[in-house]
Amino acid sequence: MKRIFEKIGPIHYLLLFLFIEACLLLYIKAGPQPPMVITPDGKLYYNLAENLVNGKGLINTVREEDIIVPPLFALILAPFVLFFDSGTPFIVFQYILFAVNGVYISFLAGKLFRSQLAAILTGVMYAIHPVILLNGPQYLLTETIFISFLLVVLHLGINWITAENKLKPFFLLLFVLTLSLLFRPHLLFMFPIVLLFALFFIVKRKQKLISLSAFLIPVVLLLLNGWHNQQLHGEFVTLENYSGMNLYIANNPESDIGFYNSSMLPDYVGPIFHELKDVPLSEKSAILKEVAFDYIFSHPVETAKRVITKFFLFFKGIFLIDWVTIILSIAGLLLAFLKMKENRILLFFILLYILGFAALTSAGLLVGGQRYRTPIIPVYLPFAAFIISHLAGRIFSGRNNL
Repeated sequence: MKRIFEKIGPIHYLLLFLFIEACLLLYIKAGPQPPMVITPDGKLYYNLAENLVNGKGLINTVREEDIIVPPLFALILAPFVLFFDSGTPFIVFQYILFAVNGVYISFLAGKLFRSQLAAILTGVMYAIHPVILLNGPQYLLTETIFISFLLVVLHLGINWITAENKLKPFFLLLFVLTLSLLFRPHLLFMFPIVLLFALFFIVKRKQKLISLSAFLIPVVLLLLNGWHNQQLHGEFVTLENYSGMNLYIANNPESDIGFYNSSMLPDYVGPIFHELKDVPLSEKSAILKEVAFDYIFSHPVETAKRVITKFFLFFKGIFLIDWVTIILSIAGLLLAFLKMKENRILLFFILLYILGFAALTSAGLLVGGQRYRTPIIPVYLPFAAFIISHLAGRIFSGRNNL
């Protein structure tokens, strides 16, 4: 077994790319969803890109609410609008990127575990994972590209923690993290984690104190985006102007969190939500955010219980394969901490990456269909591959000794 996988090179990753693409196309062909879907959110982002290309700026003209979103997804869509005037080429691009992401996490798994078998198994599990396929590139949404962001952040985190000269990977990591906020603000939790690790390296004299100046990158870029929104919308909004509603819905004490789903909005809001229906979106968001924080700080124990409940629902498998990969990933992570003693700091970083993503999502959102878990799945899949490759190695080495 070891000999089969010890010389994996570009041709094997090309074959893996084709395998992932074939699995995706077979799934779409056999599944109930059409091959290209533009959801209301997709229409919003496409409309922003259209208005930008037509010289109107990143403004929304398809929704009644004066909604402000992070600008990067619309900017990525803009060249496709300019050259093709259609969302179809972009979705085709996502089809390709979907398989590239699979090859990328396969490569990172091989780099992390120094096991080409774990690398290939990671790519295969990515290709057949039902939740990833369910929320795949056939939708004009942010998931596919956001997976790319999470994998690049993972790669830069590995490089930073393992590098002798940490300055360059540290600056690159903070730059990409900031770009991810301008795409989707879900990685906000990473900044205190990165700061914590940076201070640890500074204390250990593995990194210079001056490197903390890299935290000016998010400050400058977010202020620039706020200034841009001030000029365009008359509001200084650094990222978006609707998160207060999500925070309120997720933390409203009347919410039923029996399942991680908010498709039936009346089950998740109190009277104040409806009383504010005619209030401008940014003002409504600010009011509801204040109400949410008031509940959170007034009832910390109840809030903690709700977040923990939602945290477990976040990792609630919705298919058998999903459950199996979650269980294997937990076991693989424990095995990695046991076997990879020299990389425990790196493993701790990855663990906080996974748990922080889940915790922030659980605290700030109620979602259905496990859409918001999709981007983090490729980050924990390598640990499932690691334990399988470890067990396979033990089995085949035992046979060779017979």
